[in-house]
Amino acid sequence: MTGYLYQCELALLELAERSWDDITVEVRMEVLDDIEFLYQDSRDPFILLQSKHRERAGRLSETGKDFWCSVASWIDALTVLGRLSDGTMPLLRLVTTQVAAEGTFLHQLRPAPGRSVDDALAGMEKVAQATEPGNTANDRKKYTDLTPAQRYRLVAAIEINDASPLMSELDSKAPSHLVSLR
Repeated sequence: MTGYLYQCELALLELAERSWDDITVEVRMEVLDDIEFLYQDSRDPFILLQSKHRERAGRLSETGKDFWCSVASWIDALTVLGRLSDGTMPLLRLVTTQVAAEGTFLHQLRPAPGRSVDDALAGMEKVAQATEPGNTANDRKKYTDLTPAQRYRLVAAIEINDASPLMSELDSKAPSHLVSLR
């Protein structure tokens, strides 16, 4: 239940931050992804966001369900939108309370200096083609079934926002102009 509440609070916080710059921004939840952001004049989202809340700090796993389930969800959404091969690609954000360890392909997909789509793609390819773990096999197969160009396009659009605040800490992350509105 905490994960769903986190998702709602995160959606509202991000919508409030975006709406200061553009009042046409809209949020949808649980349509194509956990959270989607779109502009009033378009029905296609410009951000697809997966939120993953864990009560205890830990590492985001390259082989784990949190990441590969997100990838499978994005592939499904991009298929519906017709964006796997061409057109404007939405930003694919994974917001997680876990930490992407240095040296992992997850860390290379953070929005920071050192971001490397090519290195992340190479790391994802290795993990996706492995036989284990079995609990992510279907999600990894969905990824490997894409063409190389589609896989590159997908990986280039992924942004890992790790070490996000726990639900109990979200209020303290709200900009002061938002907190004063309460």
